[in-house]
Amino acid sequence: MANANGLPPVDEVVADFDAQDSQIRVLLSDLISRAKVLLIELEQFRQHLRAIRHESHVETAHFRGTITSELAMLEKLQSKPATETTGHVAKSSNLPFLETVWGMAKRSGQVAALQKRVYYNSPGKSLSQAMYHINLGIKRPSEKGSRNAAVTVDLISEQGLIWTKVSLVTKHRILMDLAKQGWDSGGSEDEAEDGLPPRIDDEDDDIPLVKNARELCSAAASYRVRTKKPEVRLILPRIRYGELKEVDAVLDQCKSAGVTLFCGEGVVETPAIENAVRVMAPNPMDAFSSTLNIDCTILLALVSEFSHARVSKEPWFHKSLERQVEIEDNENLLPSLLYPALADRRLVCTQEAAKRMREIVSTIGTPSEKARTAIMMGDDSRKTHIELVEQMQQWSAYPVPLSWQLPIHIVDQNDKNCQETLHPVALQIIKNMTSINGSVFGYGWASGNTTVTSNRVVVKQIENDLERRENLEASIFPSLWLCPTARSLVGKEKRGAKKDVQRLPDPLRREQQRRNGLDVLSSREGREVQDMRPHGYPCEDVLAAKEAASRAFEQNHNVSVHSSTLNGSHSE
Repeated sequence: MANANGLPPVDEVVADFDAQDSQIRVLLSDLISRAKVLLIELEQFRQHLRAIRHESHVETAHFRGTITSELAMLEKLQSKPATETTGHVAKSSNLPFLETVWGMAKRSGQVAALQKRVYYNSPGKSLSQAMYHINLGIKRPSEKGSRNAAVTVDLISEQGLIWTKVSLVTKHRILMDLAKQGWDSGGSEDEAEDGLPPRIDDEDDDIPLVKNARELCSAAASYRVRTKKPEVRLILPRIRYGELKEVDAVLDQCKSAGVTLFCGEGVVETPAIENAVRVMAPNPMDAFSSTLNIDCTILLALVSEFSHARVSKEPWFHKSLERQVEIEDNENLLPSLLYPALADRRLVCTQEAAKRMREIVSTIGTPSEKARTAIMMGDDSRKTHIELVEQMQQWSAYPVPLSWQLPIHIVDQNDKNCQETLHPVALQIIKNMTSINGSVFGYGWASGNTTVTSNRVVVKQIENDLERRENLEASIFPSLWLCPTARSLVGKEKRGAKKDVQRLPDPLRREQQRRNGLDVLSSREGREVQDMRPHGYPCEDVLAAKEAASRAFEQNHNVSVHSSTLNGSHSE
């Protein structure tokens, strides 16, 4: 009821204000809670990626940053007095859009990126590991302030084959965009049969939705995933086809551009995050064949001192060996990666790989590396699998699992005439490889067995050679698993390293003997091994000896450099 001045009573105004304040507070609280749930689920996804060693293959940083910024904005609003402006900003939150994108991701397989900015004029800014850029010579629309054209893809899934764009645009927004083009709902003689303004060739005059669809399709046409062009999907949960002919005409323009449309929210069940992550990023090991083809790089890693012992940096190590020591100190290759990858599978290698591996071990391998090689390759055919594992345990600082199916069997690269089944494209690629790589990767390709390797160069060359072809069937691609890190033998010295290294101080010499397995070998040969200090050496003695050895090495190195400098100056 109004007062004498025609205004509502003060208590009613206060009540309305309190009600509005309460509604805004409830809305903000709900939005903040939902944003936190998004971040929690995204972190669960990241933890899953980390567990399967796939974190670097999926791009989520920008999406996570967007959610974090939205949450910070909402929490800032919550700390302020509730006003009409506050309510408007809260209702305009970007969170529903982010939730829709995340819901799509949870229902998708093999997610590659979320909210990925795709530059399609420059191969140097190509999408990701799975994407191959091609130059179609198509003129791209340039962006203001940017040298290269680009589009944002909300979700890239199926290893890059599906590009999804989400838009929460409404039919009213589309009608407003049409009105800006001069369209009048009353109709005019200049309108086309579909009720829209006449089609103009300049794509810059398209309404935003159509323009975005065209740009997405143009970008997708510039990329190939396993020789296939990505499919572009446009998700419009707030639009229904068949309600307005003007809106339908706009949707038809989007379809003509090449997108696949999904309109209306529908009732689609979104799986729980615990189940979704296994589909969003499957463990690559689950797709391994029952028999694994092991290449020379992995054979060496399986016997290397770096993999089985706690190796300290030596003065003669070159940088790659020093880096392997650092990596192994942070994460042990065998228990964390290779043992799970090889578990309960029959292991084979080609004759060429086995021969090359033995040559390397024979030349620079330590006694313990040679002993592990003999065990792993089953030199004593009388030994059972369990006995081989027990023997290997004597030479390793880490538990050797019974799931490691020793020994590794040697096969012919044309076992069971498998090479006859190779596709001509595969034969051509293998022909350009070295003989050992051709035998290893050719056998794995022909037999259908997963090849396990750390040879990044060959794997990338195979992928690049295949991507240059057109419309290859998925069955033509080989099954490859690239181990993210390699291990060399510890005896691989730096070029030019001095071989006449001075005798190590006694504590270090005894430690080196233990590490290289000399005690075990001597005992097996029937010789008594006497350790004058069976309980080891005091820590300070070992550290002092290490420092003395390092100083001696540096002095010898400096003398050598000085001598070389003098000789060089005399020769001039």
